[in-house]
Amino acid sequence: MKKALVFAMLIAVITAASSVSAQTIVKGHVVNERGETVEYVSIGFEEDSVGTISDAKGNFELEIPANRKNDLVFTHVSFQKTIVPYETYSNGQQLKVTMKDKVVELAEVVVGKKNKPQKIVGKTISGPVASFRGKGKIDGAEWGPVFKSKKDYVISDILLTVKGISYQWCVLSFNIYEIQGGKFVNILNKPIYHRIEKSNSKQRLDIQPEETIVLRGKRKYYISVMVVDSDRYGILDMQSQFKTSYARNITKGKKRKLPIGPAIMVQGYEIEK
Repeated sequence: MKKALVFAMLIAVITAASSVSAQTIVKGHVVNERGETVEYVSIGFEEDSVGTISDAKGNFELEIPANRKNDLVFTHVSFQKTIVPYETYSNGQQLKVTMKDKVVELAEVVVGKKNKPQKIVGKTISGPVASFRGKGKIDGAEWGPVFKSKKDYVISDILLTVKGISYQWCVLSFNIYEIQGGKFVNILNKPIYHRIEKSNSKQRLDIQPEETIVLRGKRKYYISVMVVDSDRYGILDMQSQFKTSYARNITKGKKRKLPIGPAIMVQGYEIEK
């Protein structure tokens, strides 16, 4: 009986070892056409749970199960989608992935004479705490509300209340999409990154975009936030609101509609016609 038990355990260990050894570990570095580092790139398989995000220096490491032989997909708001075939990464060599620029044409606008920013989307009924948990790169998951812009605006401020943070520091990424027939089309040239430090009290973030972000009247938009980097495993608690929101995985493009989300508020200047 003891011999049979030992033999069974040995078989289990060998099987587990074989499973681990069959995995492919892909490491690499992501750059643009000028050889400059591209930070926080989403890397993974479309319609699959396997994925990661490159770090602030463009480096990444991805453990791929033995049964996956799909092409690797690299996505970033500022660049065209890049595909790396299975044959290229399957040998486990260090990859250097070059992404081509994707330029969003900025509209020429004239801001109205009203100098005071107006509320475009604001907090509604407050809900329980909305949280991100993990060590940065939280599965490429972004979260935020859907809203309609009543008039044409240029965004001046993006506001968010952080109620608690256990990280020593973390980096947030904000993105804004126009929803076109169910598709999420990013309207930014570059995500808005914002680093926050640990604090014992709540923090009121007021982020003022560097680029000109135009919202057109009577169009539907989605503004999201996600944690893309941090020093350790931790929790980020945000003020939430009862407003139609989406939790969306940017690597796979999958989304889930929710009745609650982080209370992101947006202000802007009305554009003259």
